[in-house]
Amino acid sequence: MKKTIAFATTVLASSALLTACGEAGDFDGTWSGDVTAVQEDQAGGQATITIDDDDCKWQMTEASGETNEANCLRDDKEFKLEDPLTHQDLEYDAELSGDSLTFTPKNDEAEKVGLMVLTKTDTE
Repeated sequence: MKKTIAFATTVLASSALLTACGEAGDFDGTWSGDVTAVQEDQAGGQATITIDDDDCKWQMTEASGETNEANCLRDDKEFKLEDPLTHQDLEYDAELSGDSLTFTPKNDEAEKVGLMVLTKTDTE
């Protein structure tokens, strides 16, 4: 368990160092990838986020196969994703590294969903 936490911390710290020079418009486009559960009792899944300036939409496919969609908002590198089931705000910090976008949970609701590592699949 300690090795896993140390590895995750190292990966997040490395991506933060690599992304310091990104521009705000670099987030625009469609991003898809894995949602890794942070809490032991959660299952993770797949997410797709489409960003156009400060507006965005996202969908998550649960491990069960159920897919739900919702809106989100962006303020620079801070994102608020609406939980499609509870309608609570999921707050994330985003870090950009080339064609990889990492969403790190900032509040308890986002912790329940997990860490998202997405790859750019389409430009807006």
